[in-house]
Amino acid sequence: MHRLPASDSRFPDGFLWGAATAAHQIEGDNTDSDWWEWEQAGHGAHPSLRAADSWNRWAEDIAVAKELGLGVVRISVEWARIEPKRGAWDYKALEHYADVLRGVRSAGLKTMVVLWHFTNPAWFAAQGGWTSVGAPGLFGMYSGVVAEYLCDYVDFWATINEANTYALKGYVEGVWPPGRTRDVLGALRVYRGLADGHRLARTAIKQACGERAEVGLTHVFAWPHAATEGGALSAPMQVLWNWLANDLFMDKVQGVTDWIGVQYYHDSPCRTFGVADGDGLTPRTDTGWRIVPEGLYRVIMRAWHRYQLPIYVTENGLADATDAQRERFIVDHLRWLRKAIRDGADVRGYLHWSLIDNFEWAAGFGPRFGLAEVDYRTFSRQVRPSARAFARIVAANEVAPDAAAGMTYADGTGPLGPEE
Repeated sequence: MHRLPASDSRFPDGFLWGAATAAHQIEGDNTDSDWWEWEQAGHGAHPSLRAADSWNRWAEDIAVAKELGLGVVRISVEWARIEPKRGAWDYKALEHYADVLRGVRSAGLKTMVVLWHFTNPAWFAAQGGWTSVGAPGLFGMYSGVVAEYLCDYVDFWATINEANTYALKGYVEGVWPPGRTRDVLGALRVYRGLADGHRLARTAIKQACGERAEVGLTHVFAWPHAATEGGALSAPMQVLWNWLANDLFMDKVQGVTDWIGVQYYHDSPCRTFGVADGDGLTPRTDTGWRIVPEGLYRVIMRAWHRYQLPIYVTENGLADATDAQRERFIVDHLRWLRKAIRDGADVRGYLHWSLIDNFEWAAGFGPRFGLAEVDYRTFSRQVRPSARAFARIVAANEVAPDAAAGMTYADGTGPLGPEE
């Protein structure tokens, strides 16, 4: 990838545009997973049930991606479907995923496949999940089976998704399975298990598909910075938060990944003690997350300088049911992304989260992240106006100077790009 001149509003030739999904969030009826058991026990806002019914309607999802002119679709394959009982492989499930990936390829798009996106087979969770000694080996075996079956249809492999989010939600906050609270030692064991699992999975994929197989992972990166209110003495907290959220896990896989999937949603304003999500006046998403597009630039540049690996932005998006803020959000984040490329970061693609509305974990069906709206009664897909604006950017490979002109965020805040 070449460095862009400051006056250029285009992205590099060959830049990859796409959108992402995850199996449990869209497929439905994932009955052999720990998340399904968690939901049936009454946790979370709603059970996932049929989700967006993508197990049956995957061709409609591909049609949305093709309509938008995207270049890549990121999906995950569901371990609980492929190995519903230990050592019992469901080849019908593997063939289903092969059909999906062939469908993506037939539509002229590349494929990115994630092997683990938060959900585990119930049998795996029952024996301790990622804190158990044998977890990495079991994941490596699963990864090898999947790779042998699917490698002809996969352009990019991602072993795991957001180790830090999983450890935080499942072992510190307790709002995801296994529902542990303040189990810091458990969270650290999860980090170790997932890092070791990544190594074994990467080896298995390269053995099955060849050394040229591109194997990375995705990580939600935090941008700790001084809070506007009470942040004057926050430097130690910024260092601590960078270490906990970013470096502690990513340093464990340094040298054993071919690319990094950077995921960014909001910043982390720090005070002397703790992160102050309520700091200052910023636009907010439907979930209350701060909209701070500069953070995408900051986390990309830090990841680039620290790891010197090709970067794909594999998730960036917002909950916006009325579609009032998404176009402004996309344009502002892409302008900061373009600045990162101009400043030397080897960023090769941007995948929006998400392609369609989906089941948002503990928040259920309330948040609407999709480029396409899903009617959960009929499961029809309807492309949103903001998605058509994104499609124009994709087609031009450029964020035009007048993109989102006159649009503000819901609170009246104007553009937040680097040029404004």
